[in-house]
Amino acid sequence: MAFLGTLPLYGEAFLRLLFPSLCAACDNLLELKERGLCSPCKAGLDHCRFQAHEEKIRTSLPHTDEGWSLFRYEERVKDLFHQIKFKRRRDLLHLFNEPLHHFLAGHSELERLDGVIPVPLDAGRRLEREFNQSGLLADKISKITGVTVRRNVLLKRRSTPAQSLLGREGREINLKGAFRVSNPHRIRGRWVLLVDDIFTTGATVEEAARTLREAGAARVSYLALARALGR
Repeated sequence: MAFLGTLPLYGEAFLRLLFPSLCAACDNLLELKERGLCSPCKAGLDHCRFQAHEEKIRTSLPHTDEGWSLFRYEERVKDLFHQIKFKRRRDLLHLFNEPLHHFLAGHSELERLDGVIPVPLDAGRRLEREFNQSGLLADKISKITGVTVRRNVLLKRRSTPAQSLLGREGREINLKGAFRVSNPHRIRGRWVLLVDDIFTTGATVEEAARTLREAGAARVSYLALARALGR
């Protein structure tokens, strides 16, 4: 009977022979026990994770109340986001489940939120990528906290050049007036959490928060999965 417990393992080993699994970060062949990342790359990801006292973002954003991030945007985190965003590897987001659970367990006050709002993509980029990674992160937060994702409240009204190609001033100009709120009554007088994947200068979060504030949101917090050093 003990042999029966090993059948799934043998089955997966056979599938790995037919369809080898590679590390998302370095392309090395994964061992049977590894998922998504090889052990050295998983260690690299853990190295990029902030300690609890480092999670708060210190960059001043006038239209937000507070913000946090969980990882430094460097090394393995960059590799993973490249795979997620440009190679449509949405499955790799599961690597961030445990850090999200740990963060939210330490911030039980976020269970009092009135809504979780992902930073939206414009229609063209959404079609090109097939999904919005910020929306998937918002879904994870909602599942953990029980707070509703407020979909189609914050919308991207126009396509803008990639923020990564611009400096700080260019990013702010690029996003001016880029967002709109479709249903102000859904956020008026409420506390919402903006969710984004990467925090660099804060231009995206600030413009999104400004739009929400002008539509009547009482409090805007934000959570980015990763942030550039020095922010």
